Amino acid sequence: MAQLRRTPLVAASLVVLAIACGAGDATGPAAPRTVEWVGLTLESGEGLNIAVLRPDAAASGVVLAFPWGGGDANLLLGLMDSYWDQAAPAAGYAVVGVEVYGPGMEANAGAVMAAVLDWIDENLAGASRNIVMTGASAGGVGVFHAALAVPDRVAGIIAMPGRYTGAATLSELTGLPVWMMVGENDANWVSRSQATAERLEEAGAEVTHEILPGQGHVLIVSQDALVGWIEGR
Repeated sequence: MAQLRRTPLVAASLVVLAIACGAGDATGPAAPRTVEWVGLTLESGEGLNIAVLRPDAAASGVVLAFPWGGGDANLLLGLMDSYWDQAAPAAGYAVVGVEVYGPGMEANAGAVMAAVLDWIDENLAGASRNIVMTGASAGGVGVFHAALAVPDRVAGIIAMPGRYTGAATLSELTGLPVWMMVGENDANWVSRSQATAERLEEAGAEVTHEILPGQGHVLIVSQDALVGWIEGR
């Protein structure tokens, strides 16, 4: 059985303020939403935590987010606070963050996604066929492993930045809309991000790859712009 607890998002993510400073919108603070922490159990018996932000009405879609860095709870909350806590719920999307280390999903993406999608299907049934996956940095690696584990369940990918590190073909993502972003000054990631975009294009995905001028590894992107891309797929 899933175990649930609640946390105010803004208060819980102050520890990663230095990492995420400047990301998201610059329109001033908005009222914090409450995060629901839900504990899931993988088939192996291992635990997995997800953080959930719900819209005010029934969800029309789901943003499934994978965090940067080591993927711990505070980093996950920082990612959600930076990019997904206001515009997405306001537009009717539930946000489900997964407390997981992105590159590690090369080995266990199938198990992770089975548990997460079971929860989404049970608790967000009306939105479960409209799932956009996103991740930044380490999460931008994990997002591709997640999508390849369940290609029939993903309706779009936003990697900011991201890259694919596996050896498998990307042909399962044919026709999928993918938005990849990387900072101009993020030298190690620019070439790797571009290489992944080229592989996706060769596989038939609908890729938009952007190098953001003057930016580094932690990207400053408007929440409204992110939701606008989701709604314009």
